[in-house]
Amino acid sequence: MAIMEGWLYLIESNKLMMTHPRKRYFVLSGNQARYYKEKPAYRQEAPLKSGSFDPYTRVVDHGRESIHGRTLFVFEIYDSYTHGDKLKFGARSSEEAAKWMEAFKEAAEQDILPGNDGLFVPSGGRRKYPFRLSGRRSGGLVKDLSGGSGTITNPLFREGSTTELPGWVGSLLSRDSSARDASPDVVADSPWQIFGCVNGLRLFRETTDHHGFKSMIRGEDPPALMGVGVVFATCESVFQTVMTLGSSRSEWDFCYAKGRVIEHIDGHSDIVHKQFHTHWLPWRMKPRDLVVHRYWRREDDGSYVILYKSVKHEKCRPRRKFVRAWLKSGGYVISPLPPQGGFQHRCAVKHILTVDWKHFKTPWSSSKDRVITLKVLERVAALREFYKVKPADYMPTSISPDLRRLDVAGCKPPLLQKENIPEVHLCGAEVARSPEDNIAGQSMFRQLAEEEFFDVPEDSAWDTELEPDLDGRRESTDPDETSDEDQHWARVGYWVALKYGLLCLFLIILSNYMIFTITSQNGGVHKLSAAATIVKRFQGMAAQKRTHQDDDEDGIELLAREGTLPKSSGCCTTSCYESAEASIFLIRGKHYLQDRKKVVAKDPVMQFVAADWLKSNKREDHLASRPSNPVQQFLANQRKIEGRVQDPFFFIINIQVPGSTTYSLALYYMITQPLSDFLILENFVRGDDRHRNASFKLIPHIAKGPWIVKQSVGKTACLIGEALEITYHTDKNYIELDVDIGSSSVAKGVVNLVLGYLSNLVIELAFLIQANTEEELPEYLLGTCRLVNLDIAKAIPARPE
Repeated sequence: MAIMEGWLYLIESNKLMMTHPRKRYFVLSGNQARYYKEKPAYRQEAPLKSGSFDPYTRVVDHGRESIHGRTLFVFEIYDSYTHGDKLKFGARSSEEAAKWMEAFKEAAEQDILPGNDGLFVPSGGRRKYPFRLSGRRSGGLVKDLSGGSGTITNPLFREGSTTELPGWVGSLLSRDSSARDASPDVVADSPWQIFGCVNGLRLFRETTDHHGFKSMIRGEDPPALMGVGVVFATCESVFQTVMTLGSSRSEWDFCYAKGRVIEHIDGHSDIVHKQFHTHWLPWRMKPRDLVVHRYWRREDDGSYVILYKSVKHEKCRPRRKFVRAWLKSGGYVISPLPPQGGFQHRCAVKHILTVDWKHFKTPWSSSKDRVITLKVLERVAALREFYKVKPADYMPTSISPDLRRLDVAGCKPPLLQKENIPEVHLCGAEVARSPEDNIAGQSMFRQLAEEEFFDVPEDSAWDTELEPDLDGRRESTDPDETSDEDQHWARVGYWVALKYGLLCLFLIILSNYMIFTITSQNGGVHKLSAAATIVKRFQGMAAQKRTHQDDDEDGIELLAREGTLPKSSGCCTTSCYESAEASIFLIRGKHYLQDRKKVVAKDPVMQFVAADWLKSNKREDHLASRPSNPVQQFLANQRKIEGRVQDPFFFIINIQVPGSTTYSLALYYMITQPLSDFLILENFVRGDDRHRNASFKLIPHIAKGPWIVKQSVGKTACLIGEALEITYHTDKNYIELDVDIGSSSVAKGVVNLVLGYLSNLVIELAFLIQANTEEELPEYLLGTCRLVNLDIAKAIPARPE
């Protein structure tokens, strides 16, 4: 591993539980780390603290936090055995934090160097490696690697030492190491279809089964609309610009009036209130506002995902002069593009929306919503024009590194005065300020371009405060209060709906009369024949079910019946499970190490035999050890059979979703062949936790559901144990993996988005063990799963242990 060094903030708490970020210079080489108060001037300078990482060190992202007025992107390093032993760091940008997190993860994977090196993160529990302290400061966190001599033998410091590392995995889970290009591991058609091009933007429509007025009557959501454009700027710059709620947003967002953050949930999620102007809306349409749950993450390829979903919040009720619109799903995807045509920084910006603008419901409402939504999508074109007069790395907040750079020539950076950036110390230097408006040597056209778009000071990047009431009146406390415009259109719509309803009633009566006349002339033969056919079909299904139950009283059917989640059948199409098609998943082939190509997966080696959908007021661990569990029921039944074969082996995945009510989805897979026939599976079962965490892989796919959920989950293979806590329970006949979703704030943010749509989703999952050597290749699927419209209300209370 190359050397990584630079400035980070060490976030510590004192005895009064007050948080203080302390700026330190970190150096990372191999699995050894050290930090200094200032950048060392010579190699022999002793560090404040030093130590080494081991395989039990974990790195967790905490997103964005504001600490004493500093906006930092925070991550945490802790011991996997004792979560209380941890260190917290902050970086000035998400890109910088991503590089450091990836570097620390790689350091934890390095081989342990010989000697009695202390650990960088203190350990207080069951550890394979002892923890010792001896440093420049007694009672410190780590051991001095110099052995007390103060001499560092490694040539760590050299001018301009930088390390370009791949981006940290900022999504739900750690991605497969082969998926650095973020290529999907699922064979699926594109959900988008192009239908136009406006202002240099390509416009797409989501390919769904929506059928206009018929689907509107059924209450189905209209298809999402997407605008795609190229912006000549860095992904991080566009991300910060889109996330800001300050006054500078009006430089490109022609819809936006004001906004604020109502509630900060965590570093990746918050609740945001936005108000919009009326000049871009149709005539006589009142201004709209939105209250949305905003979630963001950074992908491993350097792209950013921002997701929005409307919510109700008690701190922000509907206002008198605004109509509360409802954003069903939407957001941005900002992806990097390679340099082209002299432009070093380019990115593709995708803006997706599905909005109910709260008109009176008529057959033409969806068409009107579509026109307004397409107008909003043109903000991508405005963003593109905005960066034609801004630097490619422009930052709308005080965290831009370029704005804090000291100019040795004595002149300040062009945007420093206009952005009114507070002083920030970097490398012991302060930012120079000057009251002059004109900049020596700067092009007059550049000055005019900057004056055309105003730059005003902002209080904060993403949480600018909004006045309690913009119109000077008391805020309305009635959520159902309607405006004069709505009442007018309600009266008009009432008569339209009445006439339309009478017409439909007349047509229904006429059609029934015609059917009655035809069947009477034919002696009612057709009507009776149809009824007899339906009755016969139901009788056939019932007879088939009885035969199926009589013939399949074996252990497999016992397992399926003991599980609390029913198996999909002709009479059960919701809140059920079945096996997914293996051919939609891509896995590593025999020659993957040479050609890096993946192949279509074959049928899994394990049989999907049962599933549990449980709820409880606490985490339910080690389900397979309970006498009421399907596995124990099956084994007890097998032992009663004379002349039985060897007991099968079970692979159990228990996915635990935290909350006031904890939900557990347990999936049971069974294999009757010996484990020795499957080398990679046997190594997983017999191996240690480190090997299991680095090899257990999941391939997710949302076969049916809204865009926001598909974007949240993705279609790329991920190593679950690298980002989530997995507790392994092994026995002679099974291994159980308890996956704690609550161990990652990023994963919890995704789950919070998915749970609201769970009953409308069809989720397909594939589980496998990653093959890393020629002997283990090719990969094979352990099992697949297809979950159809899971209903939270149908979860069964977990039985006590």
